[in-house]
Amino acid sequence: MVVGVAGALAGLSLLVPSLLSNDRSPTLIASVVLALVLLWLFVARPRALIHAEGIRLVNPLRVVDLTWPVITEVRSKWALELFVGTTRYTAWGIPADPKRPRHGRGLLTLGANKVGSAQGSRGSRGARGSAVPQAEPKVKVEAQTVAVEVEQRIAADRRRKDGRTPRIASQSWDPAAVGMLLAALALFALALLFG
Repeated sequence: MVVGVAGALAGLSLLVPSLLSNDRSPTLIASVVLALVLLWLFVARPRALIHAEGIRLVNPLRVVDLTWPVITEVRSKWALELFVGTTRYTAWGIPADPKRPRHGRGLLTLGANKVGSAQGSRGSRGARGSAVPQAEPKVKVEAQTVAVEVEQRIAADRRRKDGRTPRIASQSWDPAAVGMLLAALALFALALLFG
């Protein structure tokens, strides 16, 4: 994340003066725009959203929706990997723990390494009966901890007697992300040809 933020700041510090200058360099501008788009796609965009019926993985160019009944295996060696039969889906935004110290991890929590939940906030009743938010323990977001959560949700879903969870395993291209990448690549190619 630190590298991503530093890269974004460096890119913007190159892009703004280039745009304001009388002697604009189309190749420099296109290169910086492409770098910023790639930074957004691979650092800020990837995440996972856990909801009652399954999980949504937002990867750089694709979105994967899986419900608990279709997931046959969960792995977390290098990143969170979910299997539906022999098909593997990797969560780009949930890497495995690199066994480094945690200092400063809470400072930059945008994009990658982010897991969301579609549940409401939990609370407990205070002494006077008012709702007091209960502080949830901070758990480091890594493939191993998310894998445990996914396995617990799968087991809980299998214990349900009604069997009403739909069986969904879909992967689709995200038009906005693909369009942004293609536009940045086209701008870069045009700058190289005519710049």
